[in-house]
Formats: sequence, C-alpha cells, structure tokens
Amino acid sequence: MIISHKYKFIFIKTRKTAGTSIEYNLSKYLGKDDIITPSSEAKYLAQNYYLETKISSFLKFLNLKNISYSFKKKIYDHIHASQLRNIIDKNIYNNYFKFCVEREPVDKCLSYYFMRKNSPSSSYQRKNMTWDEFVKKKRFPVDANFYSYNNNLIVNKIIKYENLNEELESLLNSLGVNNFKIIKKVNNIYREDDPCVSMEQKKIIYHHFKPSLKFIKYDINQL
Repeated sequence: MIISHKYKFIFIKTRKTAGTSIEYNLSKYLGKDDIITPSSEAKYLAQNYYLETKISSFLKFLNLKNISYSFKKKIYDHIHASQLRNIIDKNIYNNYFKFCVEREPVDKCLSYYFMRKNSPSSSYQRKNMTWDEFVKKKRFPVDANFYSYNNNLIVNKIIKYENLNEELESLLNSLGVNNFKIIKKVNNIYREDDPCVSMEQKKIIYHHFKPSLKFIKYDINQL
C-alpha cells in the first residue's frame, strides 16, 4: 500500500495483482514523507507506515519517545480502503486519487492457488493440495471489500491487471509521475503449469467473484 503526498495518490494493494512489483518500481519516484507498507517479500521498501495518534504525539511532547511508539497506528500491507479511511486524515483520503488493480477471476485464483501451494511457509496440507481440492474449498481471493464499502466503490479507478503496464503508466503520468515502467517483477516465483480448469469450476469461481464483477467486468465466455 502506498500513500504518496508528493503526487497525491493512494494505492490500495489487492492480492495477486502485482502489488509488490508496483511498490518496488514506484518506490524510486516517491518522496521521503510518502508511505509504503512492509510486505513479506519486500520489507526493505517500507517507510513511514506508523502514524501518529493524539496519545503518541502527547507522549512525544513529554519526551517519552520510546513509550509513544507503542501508541502509533500501524498501516498494514493489504489494508482495505474503508479501514484506511478511518485512520488517516479525512482531507487526504477525500482529496487524493485512489486506485487499485484487479485481475480476471480464474487467473487470479490460479495464481493464489500456486502461491498457497508453493510458498516456503505453506503447511504440508497446502503443499499437497490439488486444484480440484482448492476449488471445492471455495476460499477464493475475492477482494471487493478492499475497494468498496456497503456495495459502493470507494476508490477512483480500478486498473485491469491484463492492461497493467499501459493503464498504470497512463494514470501515473496524469498524476505527475513521468516515464514510469515496471522494469522488475517481484514475488513472481510460485506459478507452475496451469491445471485443466473445467467450465463448472469457472462458473463456481465467477459466482463467488460477483461482488468484484459489479465494479470491473470480465466475461467467462472469453476465457
């Protein structure tokens, strides 16, 4: 997740949509006061992700800096826009341009399945889970609640993962970030050859992704 005061935008980081790669490639453009949340794949990028509260500020004023740190608010990597809205300055949230990335549901589920299966921290059960078992569990990475609240969209733009380079470059250029390119991909190491995905499985996935498909259109018949 990024809050750029320099360019006045907020990037909400959804799952399996190149979020860490976006953070990595954007980091060199950001200002020293901008916020990047830590992720397990790129903790070295993180900066300014603890926010002052009234209590922490007061303790700091009393020269109790070590204690004040415990009362700061931490912003997490995959924080939802609705959660962020409640902890940052309302003027910042309302006036900054907010965007995220979303991905075709079946492809997103395949990426999520292989991450859960092949991550070094995965359990024995996950490492041995088949695609069919994954679909039957129906624990899909549906992220509509990352960028909506009460069925209303609360970001300004959802970029399609399939058009990521073009759409993101164009958007950032309009915000003053010139010549942006995704040069290096991060956390792109888990994918294997895709299993056969039946039409029935596609229908199950698309059914569960209805909350997301309300805001960004994908067509199961074009897969």
